[in-house]
Amino acid sequence: MADLIAQVQLPSPSPALTKLVARALATNAGGDGVDIRIKVAALGRAGRVDELIEVLRDSGQSGAPGAAARYALALLAAGRDDEACAIGLGTGPAETQGDRLSKRAIFLIPAYCAARGGDKNGARLALNLARDSGADVGIAPAALEGGSRNLPKSVDVLDYLFLRLGGGGGSADIAAKATPELLFLLARDRQVAPELRVAAAERAASLSIVDGAGLSSAYRDAAPALAKSAQSAPALRARLFATLEGQSSAKIRAESIDALLASGRDAKIEIPLAQALAVTNEGLAQDAQGASFAETGVRMAALAGEDEAAWQWTESGGAHARSWQLLLATTDPYGQRSRATLDAGVDVALNAGLPGALLQRLVTVLDALGEDVPIPLWELAAKTPQPNDGHLPATGVLTSLKQAADRGELGRTVLLAAAVLGPDGPQGAHLIGLGDALRALKRVGLDAEARRLGFEALYAHWPQRGKV
Repeated sequence: MADLIAQVQLPSPSPALTKLVARALATNAGGDGVDIRIKVAALGRAGRVDELIEVLRDSGQSGAPGAAARYALALLAAGRDDEACAIGLGTGPAETQGDRLSKRAIFLIPAYCAARGGDKNGARLALNLARDSGADVGIAPAALEGGSRNLPKSVDVLDYLFLRLGGGGGSADIAAKATPELLFLLARDRQVAPELRVAAAERAASLSIVDGAGLSSAYRDAAPALAKSAQSAPALRARLFATLEGQSSAKIRAESIDALLASGRDAKIEIPLAQALAVTNEGLAQDAQGASFAETGVRMAALAGEDEAAWQWTESGGAHARSWQLLLATTDPYGQRSRATLDAGVDVALNAGLPGALLQRLVTVLDALGEDVPIPLWELAAKTPQPNDGHLPATGVLTSLKQAADRGELGRTVLLAAAVLGPDGPQGAHLIGLGDALRALKRVGLDAEARRLGFEALYAHWPQRGKV
């Protein structure tokens, strides 16, 4: 498992892949102490706090070194301070044999809980004990006294909690240095300073730590409280997002959505931003003023998983918008409209001027998903040499993936598929690896997940022309 996880990019730029890997690690969370430590380290690296809590809920009481402290730390990252402070951590030799992070938590969490309860002297004594015991206290002592102004290279959950106690936890600069678990906390905590919260929520979204619901919640909560002097890109996006919900003009809504999606693409938050914006899309496709933004509407709906709305946009947006139906066919490969689109695929592709390399990628995905690709579409794609770029896994990984899928080993198949797709997710995978990964996931029953990964693989390369 350690070798497999070492090959998986966490956090991943692919929301679908990150969620799939996290669920695979959290499912059947039992195992020996080594097994659990490997899973916990991977989930922590990915900022998947909910899954961390799920894995650690029972193991936290198992007596394994550092397990209870790691569970308490995950609860703090989820904003469940009272529960975390109620856990007895101990400081004996058995408890302190865990990793560096667990040892740090064993000594610093009691100090934080004491200070949180108003016992600063108790907190100071606990920090002195931590230092004497060789634990990494970091900026906690200085932060507690309100004297820490220089942030370390990396700021974790405990660093931030001590900064907040000392009155120094409001700087928006923290977002750029926050660990994945801290980003999860900052994105969701309504007590966080508004500019810090939107910056952290966007960075968390770019790393697939929070989804569109988390991003929209941060925008809605923070936007009214942002200072006029807050002119960062996250602050501007939050303000624009907040104005959409009260906007009656379809034209202004469409233009704002177009601007937000373009900006979100540059910030690598296009998918969660589209999910957050999905509710503003309602009724826009039927409005005459919104029709000229058909491509934007298709993109937003498709990225948000609103397939029905995406199809409506393609039907109201003219010839160019119709090309997106070929992409939507991957999310609904067995539907009648998808079949009709693929049967007319050559005409659609030629009218839209879709490049040959993209058609090669399209037929690879459709074939891997089990779709009967029409021969003319295969032939059109074959006129362009198959692209040879993208991530190719190490020798033997593709064979191991097929063997795992054939044996029905779901967790192992997921991890191997993630390794095959590579550090950039499905959009950066070599066509051979992409096809094999999708087939393997389907073989172990993950049809919907395979379709979403296929969609992500294609969307990143699909030509976009913006407003008509």
